Amino acid sequence: MWVARNTAALAGDLTMFLCFLVVLTSLTKIINTGDPFPRPIWGLWVLFVFGCALWHDIKIPWENSFTMARMGAGGGLLGAAIDWFLRVLFGRVGAIVAILLGAWIGLSLIANKSPYTPFSFIWMICVSIWQQIEGFFVNFFRPHGVELESIEPEPVLESDTQKKEQRSSERKRAKKEPGVSKEPSYANTVAEIREQLQRADQGGKEKQEDAAFQVPVEQLSLGDEAFYEFPPVTILEKRDATRTITPKQVDETAKRIEKTLLSFGVAAKVVNVTQGPTVTRFEVQPGPGVKVSNIVNLSQDLALALAAQDIRIEAPIPGKSAIGIEVPNKSVSIVPLREIIETREFRDSRSPLTIALGKDISGRPVITSLEKCVHLLIAGATGSGKSVCINSIIASILFKARPDQVKLLLIDPKRVELSAWSHIPHLISPVVTDPKKAAAALRWAVKEMESRYERFTKVGTRDIDRYNEISKVPGQVKPALPYIVIIIDELSDLMIAAPAEVEDAIFRLAQMARASGIYLVVATQRPSVDVITGTIKVNIPSRIAFAVASQVDSRTILDIGGAEKLLGRGDMLFFPVGATKPIRAQGAYISESEIDKLVAFASSQAEPQFAAGVLSMPESSKVEIEMQEDPLFPQAVRIVVEAKQASVSLLQRRLPIGYSRAARLIDAMELKGFIGPYEGSKPREVKLSMSEYLRLFEDHNHGNYGESSNESTEATES
Repeated sequence: MWVARNTAALAGDLTMFLCFLVVLTSLTKIINTGDPFPRPIWGLWVLFVFGCALWHDIKIPWENSFTMARMGAGGGLLGAAIDWFLRVLFGRVGAIVAILLGAWIGLSLIANKSPYTPFSFIWMICVSIWQQIEGFFVNFFRPHGVELESIEPEPVLESDTQKKEQRSSERKRAKKEPGVSKEPSYANTVAEIREQLQRADQGGKEKQEDAAFQVPVEQLSLGDEAFYEFPPVTILEKRDATRTITPKQVDETAKRIEKTLLSFGVAAKVVNVTQGPTVTRFEVQPGPGVKVSNIVNLSQDLALALAAQDIRIEAPIPGKSAIGIEVPNKSVSIVPLREIIETREFRDSRSPLTIALGKDISGRPVITSLEKCVHLLIAGATGSGKSVCINSIIASILFKARPDQVKLLLIDPKRVELSAWSHIPHLISPVVTDPKKAAAALRWAVKEMESRYERFTKVGTRDIDRYNEISKVPGQVKPALPYIVIIIDELSDLMIAAPAEVEDAIFRLAQMARASGIYLVVATQRPSVDVITGTIKVNIPSRIAFAVASQVDSRTILDIGGAEKLLGRGDMLFFPVGATKPIRAQGAYISESEIDKLVAFASSQAEPQFAAGVLSMPESSKVEIEMQEDPLFPQAVRIVVEAKQASVSLLQRRLPIGYSRAARLIDAMELKGFIGPYEGSKPREVKLSMSEYLRLFEDHNHGNYGESSNESTEATES
């Protein structure tokens, strides 16, 4: 009786609810021994406390509050005390508002949601409405160079399209001559694609949303009354976001992490969880006296406990006093390129070299520009997502830059990766597929860089931005210079064909070309030191690493480990210049059908205007011509590769030839990049491996040393 009477005095009319809470809390503690109470239990207690106060305020008069509470009426002594305290602070109305806010917090804890979720949703709706109103007035009052009353957007676009179609048909009729091969043409014109997009959009509301994220349409004179229009975002497919992990699974994983660490004697607590498209990061705060290395060394044990493929630990998280444990999701969520392009960060960027890379592990878009990256190195194993990343970079440039602003030089030794972009008007030359022509194209880029610096010197400017500003001044006859982006899809093939020329050209461009407006994007699937040499890596500061086989490959790309724990299929580490640690992100995805639509839209407006001399091969030097005629050159290279050292005396001992001929052979090897330069008493570095030798001289690797020796003897005697 005493317990029942005091319990009734404590909770009043809500005594039964109090008993239910006590039993539920006890059962939860018995089942989950050693674990903290889940959030719904805390939410029920918070809701009970503020419910007592609200019930007491409504039912019991203020004058008899505590008297009636001791008799078990209203919300009991608990409700009376809270109601009295809040009334003294805020008054009757303020007390009711405070009680309702407390009850709302309790409901949020029960639902395992943030209390700010409904308010953020309402805020997003208000922001969206304001953007619609702002966009309407901006478009209504935007100057167009003529009177607003005379502008009708659709008829003008149709007439421009008809003119462009007429001009393109005239060009096609002029080109149709006997004996000339026909190039593959795209049937989709701007008008046809626009009609397809309008049919695809269903409902006026969806059209308004797409128009709100439309890239601003601008026009550029390309000569002969041609105009260029930016592609609409609706060309890209809109995919629904899929949820890869539920809140219940997040709580279970967090408890398992804490249990696993505790079983190894490491006290730690999960303080925050961030869910991304590929991984979910659990922010763990170590207890007092716990070393960070103790948690880092348990990565394999955590992967075993969580049944995960692999776990990457970021210790510590930059800007936070916590350690990030990145657990892979059961299924990878695709990040469509359209989602990144529709973001305000991408639309507000003024740089024509803005590129959309993907989303980080917290779901924020990863957007940068080649101007900030300086140059970009992309490396990873086969099928890890390099080619899709390059396609996303090219597509991002098409959405931000006109053909007169950015020119692309695409080098594709694999012949199939970049061929889809062969008709866009941004190309400065046809897609280069021959490694020898690629070396010539890189030499042309070096000459173009030097020519631009000569122009800057004459005008008195330091970079391309200032030069283009001067060219806009009335009375200046100097034309503006476009940015040039050189994209190499497979560096290893170029390094095998012409290692010295390619490395020297990349070295000069990476070191000096930034101010001239020339940027490099270099990709390779062989992240080894003979492909990504120290000279190349030092001068390309920004890097993207996809999944690789070993930590050695990761260190070759990023100078740190971590890429060996990536999951593939677009999972990457982006290490921009100036950053202390790489950013983990899921790369943006663009399908082949989207690429075809984008190319069709761009190519229907203008044809690529190729620069002269990009692929012309310069004459070989005198020494190179002599060595091509020397029959002992392949055998001399093999001797050097097998001995792993290069010297004139070595060739004289192994081949019965004189000093002059051996010296010329050594000079030719240095010229081709097979060996390093002369370094005094140190032996020359041999840069060519046996596998590369077999690929270069597969017609000469028969090992007939005797015949070669006889030939060389005869040549020496003669």
